[in-house]
Amino acid sequence: MELRDAILGRRSVRRYSSRPVPKKVIEEIIDLAMWAPSGMNRQNWFFVVVTGEIRDKAVEICYEGYLSYIGKKVEKVFSHKPCVVKETRSFFATLGGAPVVVFAYAEPGPESPFTDVQSVSAAIENMLLLAYERGLGTCWMTGPLNMEKEFNRLLGVEGKKLVALIPMGYPQDVPKVPSRRGKKVVYLGFSRRGQS
Repeated sequence: MELRDAILGRRSVRRYSSRPVPKKVIEEIIDLAMWAPSGMNRQNWFFVVVTGEIRDKAVEICYEGYLSYIGKKVEKVFSHKPCVVKETRSFFATLGGAPVVVFAYAEPGPESPFTDVQSVSAAIENMLLLAYERGLGTCWMTGPLNMEKEFNRLLGVEGKKLVALIPMGYPQDVPKVPSRRGKKVVYLGFSRRGQS
């Protein structure tokens, strides 16, 4: 698969089949994802990959987070789209049946917390594209971050900042292609000759 095809084909998947994902496949994806750039080359990402009972407990925490915090924001933003609110609530309650959940953490560094988050985010994007290449679906989630303390207790993580949760599994269906929003780039200082 060409990189261009992976970029254009990847979607946020919210419904997964129950088919298990081999651990070896996940290991290969994450090992390659960690070749991302990072601030001061600290490679300060840390991943916890869960399945089974721990995954089920993580899903319960996600849903608690939806009910206590993010659900109110979803209802406000999508007040004109009740079906989106319903689908989002359902997704948080089940994580779409994804058999694997990846927790992406940043280890604090000497620069700003923004640098730490950007470094981990670069690895996450690599992970999403690599997963798609292997026929897997993913969904980059930041909504459950208000439950960081609860996740940390479940996973035994200390001294790190939770950046995202990534449900992962074989897609049950292919999401629709969302439209791209325009006027997001401005080019300055290009000569007429350089524009062609």
